[in-house]
Amino acid sequence: MVSAVILAGGKGNRVGFKKQFFRVGGRRILEFSVEVFKRLGIEDIVLVLPKEDVGKFDGLRVVEGGKERMDSVYNGVLASRGEYVLIHDSARANLSINLAKRVLETEGDCVIPVIRPSDSMIFDGNYLDRERVFLVQTPQKVKRELFLEAYSKADKVYPDEGSLIKGVLGIQPVFVEGERWNFKITYSEDLEVFGKLKMESLNLFGYDIHRLEEGRKLFLGGVLITEDFGAIGHSDGDVIIHAIVDALLSGLGYGDIGTNFPDTDPRWKDVKSEVFARKTMEILKKEGYRITFLDITVILQRPKLAPYREEIMENLKRLFEVDRISLKAKSGNTFFEDAVQCYALVRIER
Repeated sequence: MVSAVILAGGKGNRVGFKKQFFRVGGRRILEFSVEVFKRLGIEDIVLVLPKEDVGKFDGLRVVEGGKERMDSVYNGVLASRGEYVLIHDSARANLSINLAKRVLETEGDCVIPVIRPSDSMIFDGNYLDRERVFLVQTPQKVKRELFLEAYSKADKVYPDEGSLIKGVLGIQPVFVEGERWNFKITYSEDLEVFGKLKMESLNLFGYDIHRLEEGRKLFLGGVLITEDFGAIGHSDGDVIIHAIVDALLSGLGYGDIGTNFPDTDPRWKDVKSEVFARKTMEILKKEGYRITFLDITVILQRPKLAPYREEIMENLKRLFEVDRISLKAKSGNTFFEDAVQCYALVRIER
């Protein structure tokens, strides 16, 4: 079992307020890290907060921070239950699930992400060799009992878990590649950069194709087009909804439609694709996004979609809560005449 400890006990002296509670896109800074660990499947998450804020966060186990960062980590690790613990600074709110997963899956009793500096570095008036210098990030993975042992024997304050384990127990941490976008929000301009990253719009692309077969129903955008022939699929084979859902899930880092609604799962057998749309919209809202534009192109030899165009667009507006939709239909000039295809461009923003 793996636990996660999220450090959010700072006083915000540099920016003048507790930045971990500052809201960007409707979410508090600390919530971005919480969400990444939940998506990794980590259920035991401990949040470390200032004493006066312990009762202000529901849904997680919360402990009080200590005098130094090392003391706050100790309080969090002591409350954790896993054999290994991922320790992360909530101020690194732009943590990606790929980096967290890389640290988690790397073998070692102490694993820390690092990056090389891009600027020249001076220490005590002398230039340092950048090829021999690394910048340390979080999350850092430590074996729980190893950290508790090192903490009990420490005779000074250490800045992070890797330095504690090496300084006290003489164990060399395992280094993994970090990410430059995993920066720490320390000053007001860092908060401005993070806000711009999370508020910007994203253009996502989705595609789907299904072979057609007689005796099935053809659904497009949740609308029944014909009962003479339809798309072959585990669900109802609605290529429009599938393409949109695929774009949204992959763009948000949740994998593709097959990962979330696999054809090996009997729950999705012959299910209406509107179910996929609703569940994906729940994820979209949880991530703090909304759809601002859908550009849909359907390639289908027959029947003509013009009589159904307005109905499909109105249904898509309802399902995906969007006002602007473009829907185009192409015959494909007999290309893939026994199939129906859809290309979807989806624009989302915070």
